[in-house]
Amino acid sequence: MSSRAVLRATLLQFLSTTTDDPLFTPAVLNGFLEDAHHSLVDEMHRVNRSYLVKDVLLIPDATTTPVWSSAPVLQFTLATQNPAITDFAYWVELRKTNDDGDLLRECPIESLRDAGNGYFAVQGPDDLAVIRLSKDTEQGINVYLKYGYWPPDMQLDTDAPQGIPAQYHDLLPLEALFSFALGGESEVPKELMQRWIDRKSALLAHVSKRGTQVGQTKIDPWSVEQYI
Repeated sequence: MSSRAVLRATLLQFLSTTTDDPLFTPAVLNGFLEDAHHSLVDEMHRVNRSYLVKDVLLIPDATTTPVWSSAPVLQFTLATQNPAITDFAYWVELRKTNDDGDLLRECPIESLRDAGNGYFAVQGPDDLAVIRLSKDTEQGINVYLKYGYWPPDMQLDTDAPQGIPAQYHDLLPLEALFSFALGGESEVPKELMQRWIDRKSALLAHVSKRGTQVGQTKIDPWSVEQYI
């Protein structure tokens, strides 16, 4: 497992420079490494939605009837849950009451009012996301949420990048090689570029398939019924 300090030192080696280079200060390199961290986690999310997942029971916000609504609005603000949920990236599963409850289905926010019982929409940025249920859904219920999450950022030099297998931490400095373009005077050496391509491909292949079972395609019966 590599710390931010170790990853920063590796990046300096790739850049063939030293710690006193005014163009590549620790703050600048830390930012590059965090950008690389975010980029890799985002791609991991895309190749395997089950890789970074949590589940939680959500308690509804205080029931109120806004001035623009004819009925109470049932919604769940993730940041005001106890504990607060600020690492939300995407939903995987949403059910009424608990993990055995009826499955809720997503619909566009503009269709939510007339969608009927058992629909939801997610609004707002990830760290301030709000889940709102359709008007015909039962009032006052809890919901079970399974969601993909963003790992925490590296705050200290002793912190390691979370969410990425330790065996692939060497990929962060390689992912940050875009820093060669700073000032428009350098380009990435072809050997480092090839190493970046190979290691990134290896990580995504590792993340995308975590067993020997043949992959299966799930067909949603509800979606099929819409076209029958």
